[in-house]
Amino acid sequence: MAKVKKTSTSQKTSRTFRIPNKLHRQAHSIRLKTALGAAKRKEKFDRKKAEAKDPSLREKRMVTNIPDTIERKRIWDERIPGAVPTAAGEEKEKNDEAATAAAGADEAAQEELAAKELAAAHETAQEAAAESAEIEGLFPTLSRPPEGPPRILLTTSRFNHTHDQATELANLFPNTTYVPRNNDLGILDMCKIASKPTKIDPSTGEVRKPYSHLIVANVNAKLIDALTIIVLPAGPTFRFTMSSYQPAMRIGGHGRPTSHIPELILNNFLTPLGKTTAGLFQSLFPQQPELQGRQVVTLHNQRDFIFFRRHRYVFREKRETEKEAGFGLDTSRADGGKGMEGLGVRVGLQEIGPRFTLKLRRVERGIKKDTVFEWNGGMDKVRTKFQL
Repeated sequence: MAKVKKTSTSQKTSRTFRIPNKLHRQAHSIRLKTALGAAKRKEKFDRKKAEAKDPSLREKRMVTNIPDTIERKRIWDERIPGAVPTAAGEEKEKNDEAATAAAGADEAAQEELAAKELAAAHETAQEAAAESAEIEGLFPTLSRPPEGPPRILLTTSRFNHTHDQATELANLFPNTTYVPRNNDLGILDMCKIASKPTKIDPSTGEVRKPYSHLIVANVNAKLIDALTIIVLPAGPTFRFTMSSYQPAMRIGGHGRPTSHIPELILNNFLTPLGKTTAGLFQSLFPQQPELQGRQVVTLHNQRDFIFFRRHRYVFREKRETEKEAGFGLDTSRADGGKGMEGLGVRVGLQEIGPRFTLKLRRVERGIKKDTVFEWNGGMDKVRTKFQL
């Protein structure tokens, strides 16, 4: 058998795969990785020394050294005003500035500029009205003002024997009733019963009031992994998958919830589909929160993942080591971004729980069999395009 020549670190990486001897292959790979790591480390320390002598080198590097994240490569929805930064937009801004400068000397130019601004505002208002009319036509039950506080019926999938997680979910939404699933009833049957109940309420002796929403929690391996939220009586239906569920008892230092209606915070729902989803969550909570309870429910959308958190806030005295409230938020203010000096009050947060993550999978215009898919996750596979 012919001898295998020892390889050097100057050879290409592809040379490693042509070495027949396994031990020589491993040795060559280790030498190659060591040499590459040493070269990279040397370059890093040389750059650090040079930037320590000349800080302008670091500033130039930071301008161009910007990582390509999904947010930076995002394909923006053209219907979001001001979201798409284009060269045409920058050129338009320059032209507007030039027109403004010329308008200072010419009154006719000022009138023309005001007319253009009025026309642009009118066009923006027309686009917003058309978008709201489109959403109202697709989902009239979400766009109408609620007749009263929401009444929610929560149940689970068939053959479920775990009720703790469903009970905890029922405590999240005000006016929610948890009823264990009858294995003989389908979703369409439950919607008919919930929207037009016939049973008598023993406490009042009258027919039960109809429910406004039906939430079906899908249980898999004794854990809820999906939520189906139906707006009664005729839809739409939203299907979410649930992940990273953490009950309140596993959150360190968690608080105990009270019966007060919480405040609702919806972050980063920008697209028409995102606004529709935000409207769904708004319809699940009464629109008159009880501020004395100091409870807040936050739904934060990032990369089409909806993060759910519930907190209680408390006002306390500022510690000596803490900065003033509002420090560094806005440097253009009169205080120079130093915050509210002399206030001596800070806000503390206590998480109540539970916490979980939702991802929208599909939106249906009807209920179960009588559905038309308005949107589902398979319509668009571009990772850089956010749907919400």
